[in-house]
Amino acid sequence: MAVDTILFDLDDTLYDHRHARLAGLQALRRAEPALGRLPLAGLDRFYERLLNDIHIVLVLTGKISLEESRRLRMTRFLDEYHLKVSRERTQELIDIRVQTYLRHRRAVPGAPALLRSLHDSGKTICVVTDNLRSEQEEKLRFMGFEGLVDHLVCSEQVGVTKPDPRMFRAALRQAGARPATTVMVGDVWERDIVGAARLGIRPIWFHRDARPLPSGPPADELRSFRPLSRARRLILGGRRRRR
Repeated sequence: MAVDTILFDLDDTLYDHRHARLAGLQALRRAEPALGRLPLAGLDRFYERLLNDIHIVLVLTGKISLEESRRLRMTRFLDEYHLKVSRERTQELIDIRVQTYLRHRRAVPGAPALLRSLHDSGKTICVVTDNLRSEQEEKLRFMGFEGLVDHLVCSEQVGVTKPDPRMFRAALRQAGARPATTVMVGDVWERDIVGAARLGIRPIWFHRDARPLPSGPPADELRSFRPLSRARRLILGGRRRRR
């Protein structure tokens, strides 16, 4: 059947969270020499783990605010590397990271042209994301994607996070779509790929690193949205991997 609906994850699929996150961590390394002596890759892995744990467990459940989560993240981050600083300095470091992150926001390369092409072809575009709606709406506005995205489904409103099938059912319901004619493009294997496949939605694993295909459901792979013709062909036609 022809594809009529495409579900996209947002962070690190359409929105280049990694690019801005790494810029923020580099700014922290410049601000605190002790961090500058540590490998960026290790700092990034730990910070991203903190972000995922605190955001999903505490922020999305309404237990703490976004501002409180930033302080908790920074406190735990500094504690991990045995950096003892004042409360005022902790806030300065939070501000440095956030301001640098905001200056380096951008779309994933190739994403704007892909969305525009799919939208102009009459396809329904729905973003399915584990985050606060206000935060994700602001990202879409910043990237100029508002007119290209037909529906936005956020875990904050559904009350669960991916891979819970309720997230994907909410997206299908809003888009008026069927699993058989829908594709899901996302970067997190368990949440995006496994979650979509359980409902019969064809998954496409978008990853910009040379990682091996994990065990699990058959899935296509995209490592870049460029060239546009190849990305369109895979999303609309498919080349399902067999196991």
